[in-house]
Amino acid sequence: MKIMVVGSGGREHAITKALARSPQKPVLHAFMSNLNPGMMALCESTTPGKMKDVPAICADALAKKVDLVVIGPEEPLMHGLADELTRRGIPCVGPQKKLAEMEGNKLVLRSIVDKYFPEANPDYRLCRSAAEVASALHELGRVAVKPLGLTSGKGVRVMGTQLPTAADAEAYANQIIENNGEVLLEELLEGEEFSQMVFTDGVRVVPMPLAQDAKFAFEGDTGLMTGGMGSYTMADHRMPFVSAEARQQACQYVEKLIASVEQEYGMRYHGVLYGQFMLTRKGPRFVEVNVRYGDPESINVLSVLKTDAVDVFTGMVCGLPEKIEFERKASVCKYLVPEGYPENPRKDVVVRFDQRVVDQAGVDVIYAGAEPQGDACRATGSRFAAVLAVRDELAAAENAVENAITQLGLSGVYHRRDIATAELIQKRTAHMRKVLEG
Repeated sequence: MKIMVVGSGGREHAITKALARSPQKPVLHAFMSNLNPGMMALCESTTPGKMKDVPAICADALAKKVDLVVIGPEEPLMHGLADELTRRGIPCVGPQKKLAEMEGNKLVLRSIVDKYFPEANPDYRLCRSAAEVASALHELGRVAVKPLGLTSGKGVRVMGTQLPTAADAEAYANQIIENNGEVLLEELLEGEEFSQMVFTDGVRVVPMPLAQDAKFAFEGDTGLMTGGMGSYTMADHRMPFVSAEARQQACQYVEKLIASVEQEYGMRYHGVLYGQFMLTRKGPRFVEVNVRYGDPESINVLSVLKTDAVDVFTGMVCGLPEKIEFERKASVCKYLVPEGYPENPRKDVVVRFDQRVVDQAGVDVIYAGAEPQGDACRATGSRFAAVLAVRDELAAAENAVENAITQLGLSGVYHRRDIATAELIQKRTAHMRKVLEG
């Protein structure tokens, strides 16, 4: 079987690794925006190109005579890649452009949820003028300020952290209106975030283990928002602060969303749907959805996927396997990013991983914003590479990642050392308990 993976980030390297583990021994190809060295080592061929170049991606898939295309990032989905591949008779994992707008335009998600099950939404306002921003701030109080379009996780800013005062929020919202013509202001939900991703063939919906990522650039959840500095999953596939009832409700909301978009557009959703939730006193609420795997959360859940990944990915097109299993193990991944990330990342960083250290530490390196440079890799400016460990217990996985990074002794990059530590999890659990107690 021939499978093409579209994309070149950590998510796509994780997908490629999962497919390469299959006993079916698929022949793998990749269409990449940068030449991910980890994917190059696993693929028979790699083609460089732009993620929005739908004709080029389709032509490459036809030339390679692939049996399946797995679309990793959001950009090609927003440009209709799934529609065009389907039109040409090439099976693909990923929703059609109309359905992908749930991620491409944040107002689309809010509107659908408002229509079919509004209890899953926060309160929000769409603003197109300074007067509307001022009115929304008065009505909502503390807010999250969100550009409507794609921002790779870096456009959202919230009051109390990146926007210390209402005046800061007002100024940032007005700046977005000046640039884009409109902005979304949402009530600032109080609670803890978690990610519930699912596989779906449009009929069945199969949840993956819960994950929690670290969006802020620096330790203690400070600094600007990023695409995600790292994430973890637990051996029981839950989160310490998410009850069984809250998780079930989140899964029901994802199922309702998939059913609602079919009712709204007459199209079935095929692929991965990522629900980002805030667990509040009133239950989970949608923060956002992604129409593909989360990054870095994909690195975690795919590392513990027990069922043959080829069967899972083909199943999202033609019918999911009857049973999809995950190892009862914990996973931790932490991204190494260039100094200056996310605002002004260095692009002259060259990193050489000592494979002996990686092997002895029992960890994996998942490449993202990296390109080969001799026997080393050059950082492209985005997240460079993630160090991943899978162990029976979370603490052991976190220790393994930290020990490996220390032994590697890399320069020019940094990471968040507090991700998945007992201290940070205890802090978040205590915060959630306080929220629930009111």
